[in-house]
Amino acid sequence: MNLHEFLDTGYGRFGDTMLRTLLRRGGDPNMPWGPHAETPFHVAVRRRRLSAVRILLAHGADIDAKTAYGKTAYVHAARRGFTEICVFLKSQHADCTTAIPDDVAIALARKDRDAASALLRAHPEAAHTGNPEEDRLLADVAGRSKLWPMELLLDAGADLAALGLDGGTPLHQAAWFGQPTNAHVLIARGAPLEVFDASHRSSPLGWAVHGSRYSGGARKRQTAYLAIVDMLLENGAQMCYPEDDSDAYYKRLITSASRKIRRRLRRTKR
Repeated sequence: MNLHEFLDTGYGRFGDTMLRTLLRRGGDPNMPWGPHAETPFHVAVRRRRLSAVRILLAHGADIDAKTAYGKTAYVHAARRGFTEICVFLKSQHADCTTAIPDDVAIALARKDRDAASALLRAHPEAAHTGNPEEDRLLADVAGRSKLWPMELLLDAGADLAALGLDGGTPLHQAAWFGQPTNAHVLIARGAPLEVFDASHRSSPLGWAVHGSRYSGGARKRQTAYLAIVDMLLENGAQMCYPEDDSDAYYKRLITSASRKIRRRLRRTKR
């Protein structure tokens, strides 16, 4: 496992100790990796690991390194509302420059509707720039409970197929986080139902099914997940892989589903 993978998914309880060990063994805190060419420092900030940020800086991480799409670690933190990391990076004299699309994301993270609306009125192109790290904003807000940030972006022309967390579209995010109102709006606006993400090879239906059992608080939110699954199936979501009419995907869905969702899938299959 390289530094990026460790920081992204394997940090755990003893992460700081293991990170120091990996760095002593030659781990490069400035090595770009992945489709966005993130350094380990970018990943630590994106995953909100302040202790790892401090350790990486102490081992020579470039605080102002940019991804393939021109984003610094400070921008990663600011777009996500990670205030404590922003404060720390400022204290270390990080470059705090942001672009207009970043400012929109920052306003939404602060729940400042007026500021976000004003920016999008003045710069509607900020909702769909062609930069994947900017266009992911719709996916980022689709998993949250408030509808208005998503509607602002949609009205400004945001891309319904732009990828966010784990390579999922906005509909994937609404499905995983159990947001039926958001899912309804996205489907009504024409969100694609059959995109299979590159990380898990799963459609929005798959994310809803898996979320019904494994997302935080899933047990108490079965009604929300059932509503999303119903919505997706009623709008034509398929229980098979693209160009594969076997039961392989259906069997995977059944294995992942909560008891209530499993019953729903079996009724549809009949």
